[in-house]
Amino acid sequence: MKASQTARLKLRCPIALGREHNITIPDGWFNLVFEMCEQIEDIAQQINLKKRQRMFLPRIVFIEEHMGRISCDVINSNQDIADIIKKAQMDSVKRCMYCGETANQFRQGRYLVTCCAKHRRGILG
Repeated sequence: MKASQTARLKLRCPIALGREHNITIPDGWFNLVFEMCEQIEDIAQQINLKKRQRMFLPRIVFIEEHMGRISCDVINSNQDIADIIKKAQMDSVKRCMYCGETANQFRQGRYLVTCCAKHRRGILG
């Protein structure tokens, strides 16, 4: 992920990405991850308004690609955040990891990758 993309995420999501986190995603999924983080941040902002719940703010620990889909771990998650992550995971298997276009999952050795026909030709030769 580019430094400018990381900075954009940190500016939009100061609570959810406020502590140490690890985001390693392919460039094609940046918009999908940005939308997911925005929604998690909105929930965190609502929780932050309630003084007694501030110590339970959701924090993103990592976001990465695993077996052709997004994997995300959040401390102090709730059902709404779990639903947001699940939706992002479902969307990630339909978007190319490299360019963000409509894609399918393919097996590459022991792993699954999600890519469009153009990038599939590049990967599989």
